[in-house]
Amino acid sequence: MPALLDAKYDALETGLDLEYFHASEDRQAVRDQVLGCLEPHLAGLAAYAIVIPKRGLAAEMRRAERLYPAAFSQLMEIAMAGEEGGVLPSRVIVVTNTLPVRRERVAVTKAVKLALHERAKDAFQYRILHHASRADLDLQVADYVSWCVYRLVARADRRSFSRVESCVRGIGELGGARG
Repeated sequence: MPALLDAKYDALETGLDLEYFHASEDRQAVRDQVLGCLEPHLAGLAAYAIVIPKRGLAAEMRRAERLYPAAFSQLMEIAMAGEEGGVLPSRVIVVTNTLPVRRERVAVTKAVKLALHERAKDAFQYRILHHASRADLDLQVADYVSWCVYRLVARADRRSFSRVESCVRGIGELGGARG
């Protein structure tokens, strides 16, 4: 997305040492600029989110081997239900942030494969890639949309969410539906 690259270089020119965008770490002025860059392009995106309430989460569900499969399976349910006409894509490419802990990376890969295989039934091909979010603008966009969903759910902050709402097609809560 050229507008995001322009925003990054604009920030560098103003003196900010900004290697990549990360919503929770960026200054509000940077967040506003990034959201402004994203808004004209959001109509072509479909974002789905799963909220994981840490307080109500059982101890065994906090382990990567249990958490990721449950969350991704539910995310797939919401995403597939949200697609118009229930038409499955011919190809799915899942890009996750590179996880530094091998056990978590293996758990994520296994969870994604299991959830995709359950739904694919050979109807579509899929690939799972692990890229550093610093190197992938799409992961940075996902981070921003996720951050806005977090702000809505955790703090009732509609100001940030209203800027990305047009692309958010579903928000679920681990273990239950949210809307």
